[in-house]
Amino acid sequence: MNVPAWLCANLLLLLLAIGPVGTLRAQTVTPNRQPAELDQFITRLMDSARIPGLSMVVIRGNNIVYSKSYGLTKADSTQPVTPNTVFEAASLSKPVFAYAVMQLVEEKLLDLNKPLYEYLPYPDAAADARYQKITARMVLSHQSGFPNWRKDRKLPQLAMAYSPGKRFGYSGEGYVYLQKVVEKITDQPINEIMEFRVLKPLGMTNSSFVWQSDFNKHVAMPHNEAGEPEQKYQPGQANMAYSLHTTAEDYARFIRAIFTPAGLEPTTVNQMLTPTSKLPTRFSGDTLSTNLYWGLGFGLEEMSDATWFWHWGDNGAFKCFIMANRDRQDAVIYFTNSTNGLDIADRIVAKTLGGQHPAFPFLDINADEFFRKHPYKGK
Repeated sequence: MNVPAWLCANLLLLLLAIGPVGTLRAQTVTPNRQPAELDQFITRLMDSARIPGLSMVVIRGNNIVYSKSYGLTKADSTQPVTPNTVFEAASLSKPVFAYAVMQLVEEKLLDLNKPLYEYLPYPDAAADARYQKITARMVLSHQSGFPNWRKDRKLPQLAMAYSPGKRFGYSGEGYVYLQKVVEKITDQPINEIMEFRVLKPLGMTNSSFVWQSDFNKHVAMPHNEAGEPEQKYQPGQANMAYSLHTTAEDYARFIRAIFTPAGLEPTTVNQMLTPTSKLPTRFSGDTLSTNLYWGLGFGLEEMSDATWFWHWGDNGAFKCFIMANRDRQDAVIYFTNSTNGLDIADRIVAKTLGGQHPAFPFLDINADEFFRKHPYKGK
């Protein structure tokens, strides 16, 4: 029997994508669409949005069925993006940290409902006694009361935006405080904690929360809206809100560990994917959504036919997105080296997973509107 070339190539990609995660090894599953069709769709989308490089993984039934990289690591170079190309994960760092935090909860080293102040007072916020009410649950569900970032990142003073536990308010500052608490109760640097608890056990060998010299060989460079290269930030200190550097295939290993689950008890994953705080219909709005929530580390869509979990990453000139169907154990993960990388998320999800997603209006993602405002016929 003659096997189509596209199927052989896809099976090879599948074998390369399966890492040393033991029970997480994939079975052979053919994508619903032929790779050539999806490749053409992605390359045209990237060209129209002026996105130099993109790496993507599609999961179905907790099996990696498609893994492909497109474009260049730097627009004015000839170096192609490959499965080993490292991107900034930006806020996709947060769910990975939440996973490690929930391990500490299982081990009774951390209580989700105990004020973090009782583990470690925080001088930065000491001017407002309300911060002493903040718990790990509030941080992971973005109800800490902290702003996303303080007005002046160079100063130690951190003002509360509102009372803890009262409403959703996306906050990187909350994650930084929880990071300090985790370091205190484990008596270890956070990067070592993440290596030991998450990255090594899941086989995320091309990932780190601090810069690695090996990244110089295969790192994606950032690009502005016009597709022009910018300087690359190299973090010397780990920050659980945004400093993860990783590949699409490594991050797929993490998502599959949520599906299985691996490294956490099923009841613990249930907690992570259970609505904890209600989201507004728009990121900065006040009208509450009827089907958007935040769990412990992920955004959630509670739809009539399925539960989806999702998150985005935005480090300016690096944008990425993950959407996953918990019931079917399907997901798409993609990373870009472009300021425009999130503007196509709705089209990628529609092409690979389908479904209705109120997360996109919440994030103000609308590819049709983006292309209307930024017409570009491509190369």
